[in-house]
Amino acid sequence: MTLRPENLLGALALLVTDEMDALNTLPALAGPTARALLNAIGQYPDASIELLRDAVALSHPAAVRAVAGLAGAGLVEKRTGLDKRSVALALTGAGRREVKRLQSARENLLTRIVGHLDSAERKALENLLIKMLWHETRDPAHAMQLCRFCDEGPCLEAGCPIECREAGLPMPARGGS
Repeated sequence: MTLRPENLLGALALLVTDEMDALNTLPALAGPTARALLNAIGQYPDASIELLRDAVALSHPAAVRAVAGLAGAGLVEKRTGLDKRSVALALTGAGRREVKRLQSARENLLTRIVGHLDSAERKALENLLIKMLWHETRDPAHAMQLCRFCDEGPCLEAGCPIECREAGLPMPARGGS
């Protein structure tokens, strides 16, 4: 039997996922994987499909199809990679605007949700999330997947539990509540 905290966490996860899914305005971005791939291309400009597919947990053929859809929608451009067999991916102007729009919408959604908490509750939530994410990060590819929508600035500055776990470092310091 699932306990109440687990049910509540699951409901919150679905709320965030459903609201992010509702942001789709382009058919090429249907589903979270295409949005994650677009964001990853923005985070890792000129990266290969092979590197980026790890960030979104796609097989090579599925990643190639997803990139073709993003390129067809004018969001991504393919460039010559490090060797003649590889392709480097970069956002177009429209792709950069779409990534900014999605990041802003994500920030607004999460700010709204966490905004219901006072400062002590926010600190307690932060501490709990640090602990859970540090323990659940499995490997570098999983770390890329978990951070695929993150605004890395605040986390890297304070010590990202996912990056720390991936690098074999101890859990980052947690503040008191």
